Amino acid sequence: MKSKHNFFILTIVLSGLFLFSVTSCNNSGNKTEDKKDSTKVAAVEKKDAALPAGKTPWDFPTVDIKANPGDYVLCPGYKMYQNKLKEADPKKETYIFYTSKMSKTGDVESEIEFTFDGKQMMPNSLLIPIPSGQTAKKGDVILTWWQTGSGMQRAIVTDDRNPAQPKVRYLDLDTKSGEAEYELKPNSFVKITDPWQPGHFIAAKKGEDYAAVQIVRVAQDKVLTIGFAGKIQVFAKADCKPLPIVPNVKKGDKVWVPFVGSFNEFEVTKVDKKIGKVYVTQYKKEKSFSYGKVGLNLK
Repeated sequence: MKSKHNFFILTIVLSGLFLFSVTSCNNSGNKTEDKKDSTKVAAVEKKDAALPAGKTPWDFPTVDIKANPGDYVLCPGYKMYQNKLKEADPKKETYIFYTSKMSKTGDVESEIEFTFDGKQMMPNSLLIPIPSGQTAKKGDVILTWWQTGSGMQRAIVTDDRNPAQPKVRYLDLDTKSGEAEYELKPNSFVKITDPWQPGHFIAAKKGEDYAAVQIVRVAQDKVLTIGFAGKIQVFAKADCKPLPIVPNVKKGDKVWVPFVGSFNEFEVTKVDKKIGKVYVTQYKKEKSFSYGKVGLNLK
């Protein structure tokens, strides 16, 4: 009787060990399959992020570029751009244009030397060249970057005793940094002379309103821009109006200035030509707007 009882217990134990072994093998197989599946997903994501040479997520043609090796360029950071391409809709992402250097130009894309990412290829349409050897005089509006911070900036020259390294006030900073003078590095800026030049602002038609956007590149009949909250968009050139680089306005004039990204009409209260500011009364409060963001006749 006792031997039968022991045999019964042994049978249960062996059955349990067998089931445990089968389950473990199945789980191990599932983990292997899961790992393979995750590898496939990663590969798909990487494949989806890839674009033909010179192309971007936006409906904009490939373009060439004029720049020399060693010239500064303004463009999105490489890793940031690559990560944005993997998002569900890269066109809805936020972008910032930083400073890098041209390494080698190409027909539709160029090799850029990034501060932290080494030499990488970027579409020419997302590159804003800053040619070396530029000079500027007092009152000129120039394109550069925030040299004690980061990010693309326009500035107005306030001191031209050294035209190759002028002192400026930044036009697009809302912080107190925009109220100080800075001496620029040589070869780090380009004068804005054309209202369709990259870095200058335009008014782009969006529905019934006009949006304030900054030109990245103009090609054929399209304008690639960066605007409110760092959104990159393409507009038909026919739907855009260039803004004066230096607006010729005075107290009492009616001008169009941005409010939450769109242009509205207000009355000028004063103009400070030295620092490139136009002041208006906006909803019972005086507010300043920099040169390049003041429009005329946008009805």
